[in-house]
Amino acid sequence: MSQPILLEIRDISRRDAVTQKTLLSATSLTVYSGERIGLVGASGSGKSTLLRGMAMLDRCQGEVRYLGETISGDAVPAYRRRVVYLAQRPYFTSASVLENLQLPFQFASAGKAKQSPDTNGVGSVEMGQAQLETSLAQLGLPPETLRQPSESLSGGEQQLVALARALSLQPHVLLLDEPTAALDANATERFEKRVLEWHAQSVEQSHTQRAFIWTSHDPEQVRRLTDRVLTMNAGVPVSYTH
Repeated sequence: MSQPILLEIRDISRRDAVTQKTLLSATSLTVYSGERIGLVGASGSGKSTLLRGMAMLDRCQGEVRYLGETISGDAVPAYRRRVVYLAQRPYFTSASVLENLQLPFQFASAGKAKQSPDTNGVGSVEMGQAQLETSLAQLGLPPETLRQPSESLSGGEQQLVALARALSLQPHVLLLDEPTAALDANATERFEKRVLEWHAQSVEQSHTQRAFIWTSHDPEQVRRLTDRVLTMNAGVPVSYTH
């Protein structure tokens, strides 16, 4: 494949610390710029374990390489801003939606972004209300959403806000763990459209490299959104299809 490599995992594996049960057998995967990868398999097949390992959220054996560099130690926090994991049930504090959207920019790993904002100001800690309202509007959420307590949002609204928060980090790779499982058809359509818009910018802007991995139990969604599929079974990758 001629596209540049964004992310590689080499023999990533994980065992349960208590039972020593294998949760993920040694798995290797290369993610190229512009790819849209589907990850499928029954519940408990290791899909979430694989994505969390790729995001370096869980302790795994093996190697993670991003833009040709092995990621470890102090490089991990900044890496997680470029390879972003979005869970089926996103985490929010009890604060307002506005504060939750700004939360990622309060961490030490955002220091470089504070000094050198990305295109359109995204990446700056000084995120204006108009910009935030635009981010929510792209997902069909009204501007007053910013003032709402996060716990007042429905599950679907929380997932849409979580996507807006993830995209504000200007990631290169999105790891989407059944992100629309709790959404109705309308919200699912908005979510999918926004991810595809974000991904399409990597084609329109040659300096931007983007890819995503999307897990789903909906075969039609996988066919619609992805161009390569990895199937998992009992923690083991069993097939790749294009």
